[in-house]
Amino acid sequence: MRSFSLLLSVGLVLTGAVSVAWAEDAEIIKAPDPAAILEIAKGFGSAKMDKDDGGDPMVSGRLQGMKYVIYFYGCEDHEKCKSIQFSSGYTDAFTAEQANEWNKKYRWVKAFSGDGSNFKMDVSFAGGITKANLEGQFTNWDSITSDIKDFINQK
Repeated sequence: MRSFSLLLSVGLVLTGAVSVAWAEDAEIIKAPDPAAILEIAKGFGSAKMDKDDGGDPMVSGRLQGMKYVIYFYGCEDHEKCKSIQFSSGYTDAFTAEQANEWNKKYRWVKAFSGDGSNFKMDVSFAGGITKANLEGQFTNWDSITSDIKDFINQK
């Protein structure tokens, strides 16, 4: 009987811990806040706030020595943006075959052929996302960086 009570107590404590962990990440982010995006980016490497050619916010950074940019899309008067896009570009153009080779292998980050080689990953805030999900997008981008570098070096 004593072991049952102990087991029940441990189960309740663990359930509470799971509930608390879930509750901490229950805040839904409905739009990409440039300052918050910058702070998360700084947790992964160097990053600074810039503006794109249209005046919308833009974060420029480096991961594993590789330059990247986060563009903000669907902005109203350079605010209240609806999505972001991670992007890195290279001066040597990919052929369509090279881009397709990458795209067959990788799901989240897509390669594009043409003037300069570009890798892009979109993050939509439609319906909202949690902070953990947003940080997960940065983790995806960070983890694919070495694959991008290897792919570029093999060209």
